[in-house]
Amino acid sequence: MKIRLFCITAGTFAGMLLCIIAWQMYRLAPLYSLAITFGTCFYHMAMRLAVGYLIHACKHNRFDYRKGWFQPLPFEAAFYQTIHIRAWKKKIPTFQPTFFDVRQQSLENIIMATCQAEVVHEVIVVLSFLPLLAAIPFGAFAVFLITSLAAAATDMIFVLLQRYNRPRLMRLMNRQSL
Repeated sequence: MKIRLFCITAGTFAGMLLCIIAWQMYRLAPLYSLAITFGTCFYHMAMRLAVGYLIHACKHNRFDYRKGWFQPLPFEAAFYQTIHIRAWKKKIPTFQPTFFDVRQQSLENIIMATCQAEVVHEVIVVLSFLPLLAAIPFGAFAVFLITSLAAAATDMIFVLLQRYNRPRLMRLMNRQSL
């Protein structure tokens, strides 16, 4: 997964550069649109990688899972049943599987990793709307809004997964400590 994300990020950057160069040479409108599209995709991919690495460099999976922010809200359990999260959660990729591997990590470390992953994806959700500012010089506000909403929705899936798994992991840890 990690290699795939780096390749996509590099590919969108290369696509953006090639389209900018080609647009400078030929001044064809589709090249301009492609440059903006690749640039927006590059931003979304590079920002995700940067946020993840920056937060990990600062916190090293050491979030206090007892804080209120990380506690389940009263409506969450019913919501997770409604969206059938248990049926599809295993199909969602993990960037750093070793952080969540019970053979390599203690349950407490995994729980702290869920907190960090949640925060990373929440920050990404907020930063997904930064490209809306690009609508000022480039126009096409609807296009930037749609891509921002799609990117934010994608990361909300990861937030939901962490919030779904954490209480279950905490119950398991509490049972083991008895």
